[in-house]
Amino acid sequence: MDEKIKNYVITSILLSALVLLPLFPVRGDIDQSIQYLKTKTPNPWVTMALSAAGEDSDADYLKIFVGASASDYEAAILALVAAGKDPKSFPNENFVQKLKSFYSGGQIGDPSLLNDDIFGLLALLAAGEPIGDEVVSSAKNFVIQNQNADGGWAFAILSGSDTNMTAMAIMALLESGVSKSNANISKAIQYLKDAQNSDGGFPYDPKSLFGTSSDASSDAWVLSALNKLGENLNDWKKDERGPAEHLSGLETSAGYFEYQKGNGEDAFSPITTSYALIALRGKYYPVSKISSSANPSVNFKIEGKTKTYCEGEAQAPDALELVKIAASDCSFTYNIKDTSFGPYLEQIGDDKASGTDGWLYAVNFILPSVGAADYKLKAGDYVLWHYGAFDWQPQSTSITLKTKVGGSSGSPGDNNPNQPEDEISLTVSIPGAGGSLDFGNILPGESRAKFVKVTNSGDVSLVIAGIVTGNDIFRGYLKINDLPWRDFGTNLSAGASETEKIGIQIPSSYTNPGEKEGLLIFWGTPTQ
Repeated sequence: MDEKIKNYVITSILLSALVLLPLFPVRGDIDQSIQYLKTKTPNPWVTMALSAAGEDSDADYLKIFVGASASDYEAAILALVAAGKDPKSFPNENFVQKLKSFYSGGQIGDPSLLNDDIFGLLALLAAGEPIGDEVVSSAKNFVIQNQNADGGWAFAILSGSDTNMTAMAIMALLESGVSKSNANISKAIQYLKDAQNSDGGFPYDPKSLFGTSSDASSDAWVLSALNKLGENLNDWKKDERGPAEHLSGLETSAGYFEYQKGNGEDAFSPITTSYALIALRGKYYPVSKISSSANPSVNFKIEGKTKTYCEGEAQAPDALELVKIAASDCSFTYNIKDTSFGPYLEQIGDDKASGTDGWLYAVNFILPSVGAADYKLKAGDYVLWHYGAFDWQPQSTSITLKTKVGGSSGSPGDNNPNQPEDEISLTVSIPGAGGSLDFGNILPGESRAKFVKVTNSGDVSLVIAGIVTGNDIFRGYLKINDLPWRDFGTNLSAGASETEKIGIQIPSSYTNPGEKEGLLIFWGTPTQ
């Protein structure tokens, strides 16, 4: 086969959306709970809850804070960031540095515990520490390595799984760049599915000898994890009741949430209520975070001669550092050689530069004129590392997608997600066709779909894949042929066409209105 045919052929679709919200996007009498928390002594959980509810939250009590453990500093950092304070200088102390002082032997805090590693991840990432930071990366690996066989996580090492730590571990790993389709996350979701009670709620431990009744804390933490995952809450209902309904049923007229029905108020009620308020507002952990300007979030794929080494999302300052971060996540080896022109990526796995073949990188399908170590990435970039001939040239065309999420129902014809609408023919080669897709109006909890025709107008068979960049609403919720876009793939022989369903479903918990834009890219790889 001619080496030049190994080039990728690409068609891209510009995505856009206007996200609005229904008038009452939350459940329960949240105002009553807010007033209840305002009467209580502030603590990190109350601070996070009030911030999640859009209220001013007090952090002055942390000016005299003295922590004795990693967990103490983790809660304080999460609260400070939620309150809009910098934990690296509040009021004149570096909470992040204090937390990192508990790092030893590849883990944070007590080596017999796992909860301080899970919350350590959340706290450090909330404070703006990059995913590639040594402590963050090590804690992430430690959490992954200590997942139980049933898919859950426990409070302590070598202990039985519980729903609370499993929910928090899911949020921590997602925050650290692990994708929803990752096997560890999939196993954890299944653990939660299996743990759910018939009343729609969740127990702390579904195997506990001391009782397996649903409780507010477990409901809330699992619900926050589902919010983070972008799950459709209707899929988590049993007899029309899910965790949100069960949790809402534990709210009292005084504004606090009972741990279990009939328990009444106790010293822990403000914290239980804080958990509930965060979850029912559609929020998750960390409630807020400080962006790391030096390490933007990018999408990437590392494509070898015969296999994909890694793909997903990561935070990296430059294209070469991205390889190092991906190597840690996907467990591949690499070799970077120092040359007179700067560092050079010589090898990944079995693919080593030789003759006219080597590793090249493209950002947004353009070959930069500088070395990978010198190319500073921006948020939303798509980075492709490719092993092949040095005359490789990625190319692309674009098609616009539009939608309006929320507000009133859409115009006629917009409300049937399975009804084919404007068909746009794409050619998976260069030149390709332009055009636009408009999803119409969408409310949280609803879905829409459009159809595009992908045509292989070349003379070799192609493996077609999809990539989504841009706003989180598209990266998180767009599907191709009812599959998460990361899982989409199809084979097209030369001259063949195929119609693909492009769908989006907005979670009922979605609470971030505004115009959104992204890019859907179809690309083809010649079959071997």
